[in-house]
Amino acid sequence: MPQSWSSIRKKLEQDLLCETLKNRVQYFRTNYHGAPDDYGRFAVRIDGKEVFQANPYNEMAIFRYGAEVKREQNIPGREWTDDGEIINQEVNLAAEEEGRIRAAEDGIVDSCLVPYSIKKYLNQDIKDSIADEDPVIRMLAIFDRRVGKRTLRDISKTVQEQPEWLQEFYRLRLDAEGIVY
Repeated sequence: MPQSWSSIRKKLEQDLLCETLKNRVQYFRTNYHGAPDDYGRFAVRIDGKEVFQANPYNEMAIFRYGAEVKREQNIPGREWTDDGEIINQEVNLAAEEEGRIRAAEDGIVDSCLVPYSIKKYLNQDIKDSIADEDPVIRMLAIFDRRVGKRTLRDISKTVQEQPEWLQEFYRLRLDAEGIVY
């Protein structure tokens, strides 16, 4: 049985959130009743102000990123054989995932995919999360209490390498901990 959003939110905001940001960071998620495929919205609020959001309407933009990757890499489209086998499935899936990551780096995130990022973050080592290719996972990880000051000092040198939207989250944590970047 999957965990409820309230229990996941409690884990993110109370159990894993660093002390310096407690009561300042809130995670919001809702599913629209009657909407297909878990359509809903995800947002992060800092000091009551929404600074990041994901919604299902980003799906087409993410699709375009994947199509761009396929063009760049000259990946042929999927083909179905007479017995129902799909040819080129693996390379297409890899290109679509690369497109999703590129879109996320530009701040374009499909809210239907956020639960997968949260699940991955909650089930992997914090060192892996802080270095994950998925910016949403890095966003969750930078606020994690398990990221210590030594690691934060190392991270402070890489703030400019993060996607522009994610830099705000890194700066917030570094400022809260009194670390110069």
